[in-house]
Amino acid sequence: MLTRRTALRRAAPRRGFTLIELLVVISIIATLAALILPAVQNARATARRTECLNNIRNLGIAAQSYATSRNGSLPYLTDLSAPINWGTASTPVNAGTPWTVQLFPFIELGPLGERLAASTNDGTGVNTTTGLAEVKNKVLNCPDDPNDNLPGNLSYAINVGYISNAIYGADMTVNATGTPTAGHVSSLYDYSFNGTGATPIPADDREVARGTGVSWPDVQIKLDQVSRADGTTATLLFAENLQAQNWAGRAPAATGDIEISDFSFGLPVANSGTNYVIAASTTAGGVGVAGTAAAPVKGTSLAIPAGFRGVVASNGMINANLQGAEGQAQRPSSTHSGGVNVIFCGGNGRFLNQTMDAMVYSSLLTWDGSRKGQNIVSDTEF
Repeated sequence: MLTRRTALRRAAPRRGFTLIELLVVISIIATLAALILPAVQNARATARRTECLNNIRNLGIAAQSYATSRNGSLPYLTDLSAPINWGTASTPVNAGTPWTVQLFPFIELGPLGERLAASTNDGTGVNTTTGLAEVKNKVLNCPDDPNDNLPGNLSYAINVGYISNAIYGADMTVNATGTPTAGHVSSLYDYSFNGTGATPIPADDREVARGTGVSWPDVQIKLDQVSRADGTTATLLFAENLQAQNWAGRAPAATGDIEISDFSFGLPVANSGTNYVIAASTTAGGVGVAGTAAAPVKGTSLAIPAGFRGVVASNGMINANLQGAEGQAQRPSSTHSGGVNVIFCGGNGRFLNQTMDAMVYSSLLTWDGSRKGQNIVSDTEF
C-alpha cells in the first residue's frame, strides 16, 4: 500500500512557472500597456477638449438667447447701466457687469446674477460680492485650464478686435462712468485703436475701430449688423484664454475701475500715435492704408498687408506667450494640443489651429472688415 501511494505522488508532480516564462509574460504585459496607455490618454484629452467645446458652445447659445431678448444686440463688454457693487449698500463701490454675468439668466445662473445686484451684498461669507464672485461655474471653465479649480475661475474671453500695441498686455480699465484710463470704449476709439483719442472722435474713426470687435462698454453690436457684413459664421465671439481672470472681474479700486482685459481677447496692431493707422508699406504690424485728418481712407482702413503677422513682440497670436500674467495676455490660448476652442457669432464652434494663417485669423476678429479693405474669408480657410 505504501509503495502504491508513493507511485501516485510521483505520477502527478506540481510544476510552477520558470523564471524565463515569467519574464516573457511580464514583457508581453508591458508591451501591451505601452500600446494601450497612450490611446487611453489621447481619449481622455479628446474628451476634455470636447467638454470644453461644449461649454463654449453653450455660451454662444446663451449669447444668441440674450440677443433675442435685447433686440438682436450682443452683450456689452461691461454693462455700466447695471453695475455690480463691490462695496456695501451704505458705501457702494460700483463697477460694470461683465458679459459673463449678463448671460447668467440664459445659462441657468439667473439667481446668482441677481444676488450680485447693488443692494443685496451686505453681510458675511457668500453674502458679500467677493464671496458670490468665488462661486465656481462649470460652464465657464475648461477642464484643461490649470486654474480650473480656483474659486470663480474663468476660462473664456470675448472678442474686442484690434488693440493698439501701446496698451496691449497692460491692464485696460473702464470706470463706472465709462471713462477709460487706457481702454476699449467705442466713443473714444479711433484709427489708432488706443481708446485715448481726443474728444469728440470723428464718426468715421469710431466706425472703423468699432468694426474690429463685437463687444464694447458703451455700444452694443447687433447680430444683424454682423450678418450683413462679414457674416456671423466668420466672426469670432468667444475663445479660450488661460489668462482670463474671475468671471465677475476683479474687485475694483475706490474709483470703480473694472479690468476689462480680464475677460476679453484681441489682436495687437501697430499705430502711428495719431488718429490714423500706419501705412502697411512702412510698418509690418500696421493695418489699413494711412490717411490724413483731412482725407481718411475709410474704404481701406482695415486692409491687412501681405505677410501680416500682427505685432509679434506683443505675442498676440493663438497660444503665444502661454506664461503671460493673469489678465495681461489677451489672446486665445489653451493647454489643448495645437490650438484652441472658439465659438462664432453664428453659434458654430470649432477648434482653431495655432498655426493658422495670421491674415485669416486677423480677419476673424473683425465683423465689418470686408467693407474696409479686407479679403472675404471662406470657412474653408480656417
